[in-house]
Amino acid sequence: MEFWFLAAVTGMIFAGISNFGFKIAAKKNFDAETFTFYGGFVSVVFAGLGLIVFSPETTNNTLLIGLTLVSGLIASQGNTLKVLALRYIDTTIFFPLFKLLSPFLAVVFGLVFFGERFTYVEWLGIALGHIVPLLLINKVEHKRQNNLVTGLLMVLIVSGTSSVAAALNKYAIDAGMPEWEVIWYAAWGIFIGSLAVVSMKLRDFPIRYVLAHTTADLLKASVFRSALICMSMMCILYAYGNGGDLGIVQSIHALYIVIPIVLSVLIYQEHIDWKKVTAVVVCILSLLLLG
Repeated sequence: MEFWFLAAVTGMIFAGISNFGFKIAAKKNFDAETFTFYGGFVSVVFAGLGLIVFSPETTNNTLLIGLTLVSGLIASQGNTLKVLALRYIDTTIFFPLFKLLSPFLAVVFGLVFFGERFTYVEWLGIALGHIVPLLLINKVEHKRQNNLVTGLLMVLIVSGTSSVAAALNKYAIDAGMPEWEVIWYAAWGIFIGSLAVVSMKLRDFPIRYVLAHTTADLLKASVFRSALICMSMMCILYAYGNGGDLGIVQSIHALYIVIPIVLSVLIYQEHIDWKKVTAVVVCILSLLLLG
């Protein structure tokens, strides 16, 4: 078992726990923009500490710096939409669809932009994964959701933003940018993006809005999620830089959907039936075939 694979699995575990933070934010009705703002700020702090502690040799490549900043800007919009999407549809629908569409798009980007090639077994995994949406989307679920169509549209948009951000980070790592530096600039991109969203929404000084919507629970949830997501991103970037393909690493990463689904069922008693259980099993099987 190669070390890049262990790094990818570790990153998946951290991501699963951290993404449950979005469900907490949705359930407690945290302001999405404020939650993302603090997430970006805390990520900048953690990334800065990582740069100080590990002191990697930094790059002066303007293109790479710009690409990682853009990846963070894109990710910030995706994070905001995650909170909004979870107000329309259940976690048991959102995360399976999100983590099937996003890896699929990552596979496409890997083929087109990175020259990656996959075996027949891995292609079988991609095909098998398309069964999952058919198991999750039905008339009963349509009645249970606040707005299924809007939620599904947001899933598609979030999947696209996640795949593009991953591809940009993969490019930066392949070009020799240190992992902590990628996290540093991506975190700044998230922070700047969240400020821009609040500014456009209010046409007012963003800090006033953020302070007005800040609570102790929001701060704790945001710090907890950001710390874990920074560790997850470090593991994923390490996997990219040590032999992991974009499509394969993202497919392994997608397994984290099991964690927030289980936590949501246990803590928030979200609806679950045999079809959803089967969908999760099929999802895991398809991703194992890809890995």
